[in-house]
Amino acid sequence: MPVFDFKNLPELTEEAKRYCRYYQIDFCDTLPDVNHYLGSFDSLGYRMAMHYYLPKTIKGTVFIFHGYFDHVGLYGHLIKHCLEQNLAVIAYDLPGHGLSSGRPTAIKSFDDYQLALKSCVTLCQDNITAPFYGIGQSTGGAVLIDHLLNRTQQFAEPFFEKVVLLAPLVRPMGWKGALFMHSVVGPFISTWKRVFSENSNDPVFIKFLKKHDPLQSRIMSIEWITALRLWIRAIESTGSIKGHVSIVQGKRDMTVDWRHNITVLQQKFSEVDVHYLPKGRHHLVNESEEIRQDVFNYIDGVLASS
Repeated sequence: MPVFDFKNLPELTEEAKRYCRYYQIDFCDTLPDVNHYLGSFDSLGYRMAMHYYLPKTIKGTVFIFHGYFDHVGLYGHLIKHCLEQNLAVIAYDLPGHGLSSGRPTAIKSFDDYQLALKSCVTLCQDNITAPFYGIGQSTGGAVLIDHLLNRTQQFAEPFFEKVVLLAPLVRPMGWKGALFMHSVVGPFISTWKRVFSENSNDPVFIKFLKKHDPLQSRIMSIEWITALRLWIRAIESTGSIKGHVSIVQGKRDMTVDWRHNITVLQQKFSEVDVHYLPKGRHHLVNESEEIRQDVFNYIDGVLASS
């Protein structure tokens, strides 16, 4: 994978084109006047795979942050919608996910996610079109929450004009039980067998994850659980700030403890707008078409608001 250089944008190789066709993110072929570049940047020893989608007319740039076990290839619906709204898209695979390097689904500290975000922003900010928006699904939402609460001092001024959190992670469902298991067996094992859940109302998507996505990990890293445990403790004890976030949350979500999480976020941010989806599950960017359209309509309203 070539190093990402805005002065010499990395064109898609034939191998990359096959990858894009497989995941149906080949929008340079399926949408008019869209260019797609794929390259890598380095962050704390990781080689991060980054996509840059560039429509002909640009009203701003959306940074998309994917969830745990995910990768950019699964975010085609959201990428396509953003491009149709004349928004450029930046998206990269988190460490240990997708095409990025790192042990599968493992992370030593959630600080690594922040270093990756900072490396991406440093690379991009002088070369892309403002305003900048952030959209994070689940763990991607946690990355944005941490950035807003603790990391904005790394930048001269707030980087994201608007932030939308989709089923954001603070605590996962069943966290107390998970803590007990982690304390008991964590010192003796390094991975845990993954159980695929019904995290969407789209059966085609669920089948694809289970049977047809070669980039899906079949294990969960105990190291990641350890990092999450420390991060939850830190994020729940951090102070509140003056700031606005918009949240989309499905009421049938069995992946994150959304009632607890939204309560925490309402305490941390001065303005929190929550859009509930009565039938929505967890993976909101890959929900059934009706629910997905509701999500996208809400995002459009947030980004268009003054």
